Amino acid sequence: MPEILPGVHVVPLSRGAGAPGGAMNICLLEEDGKITMVDAGLPVSSAGLLAYMEGMGLAPQAIRRIIITHHHIDHVGGLNEILELSGAEVWAHRDDAAVIEGTVARPGIPPERIEAMLAAIPAEQRTAAEARMKQMNAVTPAVVDLRLVGGEELNVLGGVQILHSPGHTAGHLCLYLPACSLLIAGDLLRLEDGVIGASPSGFAADADQALASAKRVVSSGFEGFIGYHGGYVVSGARELLSPSLTG
Repeated sequence: MPEILPGVHVVPLSRGAGAPGGAMNICLLEEDGKITMVDAGLPVSSAGLLAYMEGMGLAPQAIRRIIITHHHIDHVGGLNEILELSGAEVWAHRDDAAVIEGTVARPGIPPERIEAMLAAIPAEQRTAAEARMKQMNAVTPAVVDLRLVGGEELNVLGGVQILHSPGHTAGHLCLYLPACSLLIAGDLLRLEDGVIGASPSGFAADADQALASAKRVVSSGFEGFIGYHGGYVVSGARELLSPSLTG
């Protein structure tokens, strides 16, 4: 994928054969040859990420920090492999840090949710999908170097504001880049079928809290939008907001 805005790259990576769900949009924020990476995908993601960076003319060591929007497996599964290659710091919200570090047990996926996900997959792919889900649950812990609380600002690309947006998980984060009016929404919001709406409530730790966070975040206004799943736009995001978020 191209550089969608100056210094902002979206790398859509596959979940791997037999895995449920669509692509994962990993963001790279590049300035002066240094990378701030947002989320780390699954273990199957690192090859595609490194190939993309090679196309940028950058080695893995260009990654200086990895900001994790939340502890779910498809956001941290590839973390350790990337850390071994890059030596980057890991930033995450303090309320998700213990799960990422493995000192608090990772919440399991409710059986009914697994059944619903598998039911949406073609029958011939379900065995592979089940195996992939089991593999996904075996995530190696990683040390969180900086525990965030929300409200911090990173001096990259004119400033990156870190927004605490709990609900999907207790420590979910979004990132806002005022200089280009861009929201990196993690799993709080999703662009599908031309509408930016709340992510499926069944994946949230607290669906009501997640919706309240989504309404608060969209009230600040932004023109560009990147969701971790689904699509992205570089302008016109306000016109795509679901009425459920603005009413």
